[in-house]
Amino acid sequence: MIGNKKFNMQLKKIFNLLLLAFLFLLPWQTRYIWQYGELNNGNWEYGTFSLYATEILLWIILILFFIQHYLKKEFWVNLKSKPKRVILLLFLLSLGFSLALSKNFWVSYNYIFHILEAMAFMTILAVQSEKMKYQAALWAGAVLQGGLAVSQFLTQHVRASKWLGMASQEAKNLGPSVIEFADQRWLRAYGSFGSPNSLGIYLAILFVLGLVLYLKTESSRTKILISIGQILVLSGLLVSYSRAAWLAAIVGILCLLALIIFKQKQWLQGFGKQIGFAAGVVIFWLIIFYPVFSARFNLNNRLEVKSISERKNQYAEAASFIKSSPIFGIGPGAYTYALYKKYPTLKSWDYQPVHNIYLLALVEIGLAGVVFLFFIYKKLVWHIVKNNIVYAPILVTLIFTGIFDHWLWSMYTGMVFWWAIWSLGIIEIKNPVN
Repeated sequence: MIGNKKFNMQLKKIFNLLLLAFLFLLPWQTRYIWQYGELNNGNWEYGTFSLYATEILLWIILILFFIQHYLKKEFWVNLKSKPKRVILLLFLLSLGFSLALSKNFWVSYNYIFHILEAMAFMTILAVQSEKMKYQAALWAGAVLQGGLAVSQFLTQHVRASKWLGMASQEAKNLGPSVIEFADQRWLRAYGSFGSPNSLGIYLAILFVLGLVLYLKTESSRTKILISIGQILVLSGLLVSYSRAAWLAAIVGILCLLALIIFKQKQWLQGFGKQIGFAAGVVIFWLIIFYPVFSARFNLNNRLEVKSISERKNQYAEAASFIKSSPIFGIGPGAYTYALYKKYPTLKSWDYQPVHNIYLLALVEIGLAGVVFLFFIYKKLVWHIVKNNIVYAPILVTLIFTGIFDHWLWSMYTGMVFWWAIWSLGIIEIKNPVN
């Protein structure tokens, strides 16, 4: 018995360390590509099949969790006594129908596999106690990304590294996301992500999380460390030049302010200090790089006009796909392939998902899947608002970012990040085994 107890304690310790490492390393795109996707002789990211390094870590975590819980008799006894999760089963069933009717079976199969991985991770993270340490691990990853983003922007170069999953990016080349003004091209920061918008979304959400962590902690030393880290997170957010991410961060901050005024007045002074500190960081960057920021807000700029036009066209295309397959959609992850079938002569980089995860979900999994997902999220929102209201501003930021980009729905890291943010708000699980 003593030996078994010691083994279980060691197993739990290893499990917790791996969980913390996974959250910290989640943004890194290191992967082994075992089948490249290609459309019209060009790279097709959404049809590329690969195995991420963090995915291997995720499966180790899943196996250890299985050993800890699923091999215990108590789990199966409790499982039989619990009512069936009807909504979840119906959602999975609707995914099965969407897969069967998909425009590209194998792309959808690979996509559903990633969804199930993300939901499995969400389940594991949801039953963990001491959520703050997991939130801190995820936030610490954002500090590193913020520092990397600042370095990339100041050097105007993203260094290629196959071991870190990063492709080379330079402003002088065609393809990278840049800001144009006068005769200059300024490279936006990527971090370790595939696009500046993904970086911006990630940092915006975790900047708001950082504010909550600062307000919840009572240690002066920890508050100082968080403040220093927030400088890098906010700076990285700014040099991503993602307007949607900036707006999402502002929405999250205002939501947190409203919460403090009505529910947590004792946090008002600390919140004021953090916002004043953040304002100083923003002013610093605005003064030094005012022309770049000004160009980003100039909607008559050539690249801005092109971006707005492309997004309008994306919405029109999405509406046409919804009309053609309203119930079960065109297939999970199959949006770009459906575009290719409709417009077979475009360049490979022109086949992009619509920049709105809610509309993209409706197109790909149809009304059936979206309705079942709505009820799942409704239950999660109810739980978090009832038991952990201070987490609400982070969720608001997350939900808001989904209006302007597709990363949280279309990519493996985005999917896992999405479900991780939801699960980190779940507390007071009375029986973790269930």
